[in-house]
Amino acid sequence: MYFNSKNNPLLFIAEVGSNHEGSFTEAKKIVKEACKSNADVIKIQTYTAENMVSKANDLERYKHFKKLELDISQYIEIAKICKKYKKKFSASIWDRDQIKPLNKFIDIYKVGSGDILNFEIIRKILLTKKPLVVSTGLSKIDEIKKLVKFIKKNSSYIKDKKLALLHCNTAYPTPINDVNLLEINKIKKTFKLTTGYSDHTIGDSSIVAAYIMGAQIVEKHFSINPNKKTFRDHQISFDKSQVNNYLRVIKNISKMISLKNNKKTKSEIKQKSEKSFRRSIYAKSIIRKGQKFNSNNIISLRPKSYVCSSKFFELIKKKSKRNYVKGDPIRND
Repeated sequence: MYFNSKNNPLLFIAEVGSNHEGSFTEAKKIVKEACKSNADVIKIQTYTAENMVSKANDLERYKHFKKLELDISQYIEIAKICKKYKKKFSASIWDRDQIKPLNKFIDIYKVGSGDILNFEIIRKILLTKKPLVVSTGLSKIDEIKKLVKFIKKNSSYIKDKKLALLHCNTAYPTPINDVNLLEINKIKKTFKLTTGYSDHTIGDSSIVAAYIMGAQIVEKHFSINPNKKTFRDHQISFDKSQVNNYLRVIKNISKMISLKNNKKTKSEIKQKSEKSFRRSIYAKSIIRKGQKFNSNNIISLRPKSYVCSSKFFELIKKKSKRNYVKGDPIRND
């Protein structure tokens, strides 16, 4: 219920992330373009370097995030843009102090792979009672179990199905050999929660495969220029046309895999495929009434008519009850 799409076979999250590179003007431009796509949810990363990285212990990392910061009022304006376009707004909040001022604007919270064991922030999110998506990159099953146990202890999220788990690899970009999509089914089977995939590969192969593997949510980075070289996240991103093309592809795939039985399809019936493709038994030569059928006087031919070709050996040595000329279909009597 919380993670269903009204328009797509799965919930598609366009992850703007920090592709704005610290420019609010660029952030608005990217978000508006993402809103014009067929994505269901637009997501951004919110943080302050001060409450995210120890300046004393990792000055370079601190400077990196400081350069990419936007302020609370700008994040709120981005959320309002999403609302204007009738898109759900999601945020990976990496700063505990931003949850309170942003909460009323957020539809779905996201916890990235790096914070899966950051129980301080997770508990604050649980208190909002809003749906939560968690990426599981770097995590062993036991660590995901620890997360689920903590959430179960502190909320009704598990019972209420408000938690979704996304298989993920944190390498940017992720090599194809490290994608390991079998984890999607492993997570789904183990936790019986909405399960999906957060992608950091280049291209769409892995997210197409993820849908076929059962992903109910797919998250993919979004950029207006995936070829831009100034920031690494652009290369693993989709633009609007790529998002829409992917969603068209999986809509077609959903039709391909939705049939629940082996009965003939409408198109096969319309084209009379059974009649034209299947064979029945025909007289290969003149057969007189009372004469025995044998492998020399009968043959299996298209189109299907009376006696199915599967009855060929049952007919051998039985007596014909009528006269046949060459080419006549053998009758059921």
